[in-house]
Amino acid sequence: MNQARRRTIGSAWLAAAAVLLSLAPAAAARLVDRVVAVVNGEVILWSEVDALAAASIAEIPAALPPDQAATRQGEIRRQALDTLIDSLLVRQQIREAKITVSDEEVDAEIKRVMELNKLSEQQLVEALKLHEGKTLVQFKEDRRKDMEQQKLIDLQIRSNPELKGRLQVGEKDVEEAYRSQYQSVTSTEKVRARHILFTLAAGISAEEEAKVRARAEEVLKQLRAGGAFEELAKQHSEDPSGALGGDLGFFRRGDMVGEFDTQAFSLKKGEISDLVRTPYGFHIIQVTDRVTEGPRPLAEVANEIRGRLQRERFMRVLQDWVADLRTKATLAIKL
Repeated sequence: MNQARRRTIGSAWLAAAAVLLSLAPAAAARLVDRVVAVVNGEVILWSEVDALAAASIAEIPAALPPDQAATRQGEIRRQALDTLIDSLLVRQQIREAKITVSDEEVDAEIKRVMELNKLSEQQLVEALKLHEGKTLVQFKEDRRKDMEQQKLIDLQIRSNPELKGRLQVGEKDVEEAYRSQYQSVTSTEKVRARHILFTLAAGISAEEEAKVRARAEEVLKQLRAGGAFEELAKQHSEDPSGALGGDLGFFRRGDMVGEFDTQAFSLKKGEISDLVRTPYGFHIIQVTDRVTEGPRPLAEVANEIRGRLQRERFMRVLQDWVADLRTKATLAIKL
């Protein structure tokens, strides 16, 4: 089920739990409504399912054959009902645990969201309206529910050593993830070079080409005598990079035309080439830097890996915990 319309700004918790914990909007008025599920004595209505499924149903292609469209609608509504059942199970647990979130806590969370996203309150209001169709009041209520759910899960983890253990990420876990996801990255060599180009016009005669070569060799001679590459490039290069002292920035193997590429990667840092002929003309090349891009060091990415593993484990624990709530619930589905 597409949940894109239900995400909130800067909320790592909601990003992890939206599928399980999204709350349906208020049921729209219907001429006919009916009970589609009873969860521990509390009902879920058809109108609630319909409202939650509406956005996804609207995205079904109009060209889809009627029988396929009907099948897809049924799937979407069943997914919506599952979401509502899980949400109600969690709300029941929140009530039983007497969990509350104060206005001050909500305001502090909204402030954190604004600081995280570098938004003023007015910018947040505009972003909510544009991307989610929500008011700030609605967003605050959503965040209050998220925070209640977070407190509930935290309570479960504190009281259940097995759950807490499943969330632990050790150094060995981080190292194994690093080996499988980072060390497999192939190293890439890059050079930074500058050049001076003497262009050769299409169909140029041998005599005219010899004159161009002679000019290029004279500049090369000046470079060999200690001339400043940048200044000579500005004076003589017929490439737009001449204004920058001939600087081409970093490039990888294969980024440049054949002979230019071969020569550039054969030069040592600071070394100047002989004349290199390509379809564009004669080049004089100097490599100014060489780097090898490979896997980022473990020390640099350890916290990034640890955070991702913790989020993945939290999601699995959350799913298993809600599934366990289902097995213990008195549940009747009538959809």
